[in-house]
Amino acid sequence: MNAQPATDLREELQRLVSLGETLGLCLRGLGGVAVALHSPSANLPALQRSYADLDLVAGKNGAERLDGFFVEQGYEPDRQFNASNGDRRRLFFDVTHQRQVDVFIERFKMCHHLSLTGRLALDSPTLTVSDLYLTKAQIAQLNEKDALDLATLLLDHGLMRQEGDCLNLDYVVGLCAADWGWYTTLSINHERLLGLLAQGKLGLNAQQTQQVKERIESLQVAMVNAPKTLAWKLRDRLGRRVRWYEEVEEVQR
Repeated sequence: MNAQPATDLREELQRLVSLGETLGLCLRGLGGVAVALHSPSANLPALQRSYADLDLVAGKNGAERLDGFFVEQGYEPDRQFNASNGDRRRLFFDVTHQRQVDVFIERFKMCHHLSLTGRLALDSPTLTVSDLYLTKAQIAQLNEKDALDLATLLLDHGLMRQEGDCLNLDYVVGLCAADWGWYTTLSINHERLLGLLAQGKLGLNAQQTQQVKERIESLQVAMVNAPKTLAWKLRDRLGRRVRWYEEVEEVQR
């Protein structure tokens, strides 16, 4: 008899990751649910939000067993989508709770490409703080929920030049110094976040607002001052006249 998914998405993320480990499947959470697991401030009234679906990243090793694993855990695979995209991404559906699970295979591809090879083992049950931040800050059309998630991460995690329960400056800045597209999208979203903070639209108090503001500004200064690659400089000549990100269509069952 197949298992039944947990009602609470945070509990379900942890259940799937734990069960995957016992079966040799490396799964890590991303998206809003993962941010909430990593950041206590997600429970603040100003930063609370609803979570409709679950997002995961799986390692390539054992990825061919994902369909069987999720069926055993009470999910229906989207067989057509998985047959066409299974080496990159798979979809599963929880009929009981009417929600979707989106599983990326070792890289996150939306507006930009984020390789996660070698990074899944750095944290559990979610991606690292830095990777969670990048998967949100790379969204060209940033919405309110994404802005809340970014503010939540910044409120709870400082900037350091190492991995850990922090935003790794060397990692994030290095990515942006090598890729003009990443640099530009993050820069735009930092401006948006600072604007929302200045207008009081994130609902934070003065101390919280100042802390998030200082961390955004420090990250942006580090990005600006980092030496850029030749490829970055060449792309910079074209500027924003040419689109630098991929447009994303929401994939739903």
